[in-house]
Amino acid sequence: MSRKSAALISILLAAAVCAAYIGLRHPRVRKESQGPPAGSVVQNPAHERASLEELLKRRPGHAPILLRLAQLDMEEGQPAAARARLEQLLAQEPANVDALIELGRACFEAGDAACAWSSTAKALGQNPEHPGALYNMGALNANQGRFDKARELWNRAVRVAPGSDGGRKAAEALRRLR
Repeated sequence: MSRKSAALISILLAAAVCAAYIGLRHPRVRKESQGPPAGSVVQNPAHERASLEELLKRRPGHAPILLRLAQLDMEEGQPAAARARLEQLLAQEPANVDALIELGRACFEAGDAACAWSSTAKALGQNPEHPGALYNMGALNANQGRFDKARELWNRAVRVAPGSDGGRKAAEALRRLR
């Protein structure tokens, strides 16, 4: 192979590597034929569940997988299944605020008010300014007719994180309460 050919191949290889790097680092540069950009993929809960269950077999007790499966259980109206997963997660990570909040929701949906109160209170104990925990505790109070306490908690959620999911839900709950 001549020097010219080797140099030309090196230049072409470098250009290909650069193009691949740019395509990976800057998704909007990618062609549309390569599929939708990240974040715009339509989710398939059944496929997601199957993938997560397979991952859980390889990584038993993995907290993020258990949490997401519990969320899917809740979306599918299965609070008892969600509760079992969350209790498994919390046995390993008792201070996991997200799991405590989800457990409170699952318990409430399953009709176990004591568990809902306890889990949500533990979440607030771990993070007193967590907007999701503040919203949920406000909802528990409102369901018991303690509207002043609910209003106080929801106002805190809006104050600490107005753009968060918990902050938005709290703002909506405050509008409905008036």
